[in-house]
Amino acid sequence: MLPRVYGELEVALVAAHPGDRLSGTDRPGIPLNGPAVEARDAVRDTLASWADLMVEGRTVRLPLRTVPALAAFLRRHLGWLAVHPAADDAATEIDTVLRRALAVARPHEALMAMAVSVGS
Repeated sequence: MLPRVYGELEVALVAAHPGDRLSGTDRPGIPLNGPAVEARDAVRDTLASWADLMVEGRTVRLPLRTVPALAAFLRRHLGWLAVHPAADDAATEIDTVLRRALAVARPHEALMAMAVSVGS
């Protein structure tokens, strides 16, 4: 699911409002959606860090540093990660980055989920 959401974030990269700027800049430029940029970075960085852990001390080669390749690599080696002492941390971190990415890529769904939980 992360590769698909990562692709959706690419569509969200262009700021919804032409005057929006990337965080930390004070001059107009390419109208980027800062949260989408940050979410994409977090997805790639999180998957890459867990892939790095998986190759330490093993005869496994790192995949390309693309989200589809990293996600496929993690899926292939999920059995190894599942018994690793950091398995819970990996699951929590990947779930968190997925939820944050979904909130940026699909804000309307995030709002609907909040409305349901508040109304329950």
